[in-house]
Amino acid sequence: MNLAQLETDLRTKKQALRALVENTARACQDHVVTPATATTPAVVGRLMTADEKAAIKVQQDECAAIQARIDGMQGDAALVRLVQGMTADGGNNGADPRAAASRLSVGQQFVSDEGVRAFLAAGGHRRNGAWASPPVECFGPLHATTLTEDPASGGKLLVPQYLPGVRSVMFKRLVVSDLMASGQATSNAIIYMVETTFTNAAAAVAEGLAKPESALVFDQRTDPVSKIAHWLPVTEEFLEDVPAISSYIDARLTLGVQLAEEDQLLNGNGTPPNIMGVMNRAGLATAVARNAGATPPEGNADAILRQITAIATTAFVYPDGIVMNPANWFTIATSKDAQGQYFGGGPFSSLPTASLWGTPVAITPSIVANTALVGAFGTMSQVFRKGGIRVEASNSHQDFFIKNLVAIRAEERLALAVYRPGAFGKVTGLI
Repeated sequence: MNLAQLETDLRTKKQALRALVENTARACQDHVVTPATATTPAVVGRLMTADEKAAIKVQQDECAAIQARIDGMQGDAALVRLVQGMTADGGNNGADPRAAASRLSVGQQFVSDEGVRAFLAAGGHRRNGAWASPPVECFGPLHATTLTEDPASGGKLLVPQYLPGVRSVMFKRLVVSDLMASGQATSNAIIYMVETTFTNAAAAVAEGLAKPESALVFDQRTDPVSKIAHWLPVTEEFLEDVPAISSYIDARLTLGVQLAEEDQLLNGNGTPPNIMGVMNRAGLATAVARNAGATPPEGNADAILRQITAIATTAFVYPDGIVMNPANWFTIATSKDAQGQYFGGGPFSSLPTASLWGTPVAITPSIVANTALVGAFGTMSQVFRKGGIRVEASNSHQDFFIKNLVAIRAEERLALAVYRPGAFGKVTGLI
């Protein structure tokens, strides 16, 4: 079996191993330990079984065995090249085989390499876009700039040893886009009609008399498909020395895009390339302020219910979601009666799904503290995505090729449509 076939087999095995691990993890996560009841949520999750661990271990061993064969064949090929160099030089009488190669210039060593010759003969250097030649190990007293921990070079990415496991920095949970309907964008802009005025003149009419005329006024709205993106520089050694780190970097890049997306959906100011977020849309329902001067002072939950009622009355749709800052949700979750008993489950009960007045609450720091957003997210707003989140890597950036650096980029394109801004309203003055 040749080297190319072994490399193909290794990629196939790794893909199968990754699929097995993901499917096993999903099965463990979805396993129901205790079904939900009318008063308590379901308890889910379990550890991997011995059989599941053994199946994963078998595939890991197969990947390791193929990798060992590849390493062996690559080592044999390097040895053959060295021996051929010694023969062409008439023998070294036991001297260092590198000495023969070092008599050639770097350019001569490069163009005499069989891989480079095949690359040039196939026209690889005339390929459109970025390209890279096969790597050639040249011998001799060569000196080149090395990567250091200086920010202008490799930075802290080059470290002497990688310890197993990664402890990630905690990020806020993504919730806002889950409240909204989803759609697929097929162009660079979303054009739709927004109802601006509804005059309802419907009334009882006597026989033979003219019927009253109602009025509907629409406005055409265009929301562009915007791009959210960022990238990270890493070294090739960083990716090669710790295989698991590449998937970890992909995950962090993806998470970064999703965090920026949540902030844009709520707070985007609409100035290109920003999205016009829900909070900054014109025509929102009149804001409701918590009545702190009432006796007793109005609580957060009561103020939110007043906005829910107002939207249901004026926009003719019932809100299906609430977005709130964690600090204000804390006030609600820890509220007690006159005897000091929690209105909710208290600290020793299982964590319930956050909801108020039967409406789910999205708890996120993306919304400013002391302000909540109430709205009919599922029916009056929609996120249109042009594809999913794309992760790509390349060394075609500045001097990354000569520094063995790789730029990994993640990006997505999306637009937000709000069909009836009056179906969303703020609640201010929360505590």
